[in-house]
Amino acid sequence: METHIDAYVRQADGNCIKVMLLNGRPRTSLQALGFTAGEADTLTLPVADDAAKAIVFIRLRDLGVAFSAGREWCPADVFEHFRDGGLLQGAYLRVAWRTPQQFTVTTA
Repeated sequence: METHIDAYVRQADGNCIKVMLLNGRPRTSLQALGFTAGEADTLTLPVADDAAKAIVFIRLRDLGVAFSAGREWCPADVFEHFRDGGLLQGAYLRVAWRTPQQFTVTTA
C-alpha cells in the first residue's frame, strides 16, 4: 500500500537538516519550524547538536514528513540511531526508492 507524502528529509548527517518538498503544502509549517529556502524545492535548517536534531525530527515526523532510506548515514538511519539512543521514540514514515520516479513509503 502506497502512502502519500508531501515532503521527506533528504539529508541529516551533519549539522543541517534538508527537507525536499514534493509539493507546496508543507512549506508554511516547515518555515514555522525555522526552515529556510535552499536550492530548488529544498528547505534547510541548521542544528546545533544531536539533541536539537532529535527535537526537529519529532516535529517533522508529527507533520507527516518522511525520512529517506538509502546508503550510508541516511536520514532513516539517523532517526533509528536517535530512537535506539533514547533521544526520541515512536514510529516514522520511511521512504525508499525503487526508481528515480517510484518510491515506497512504510512505517518504521
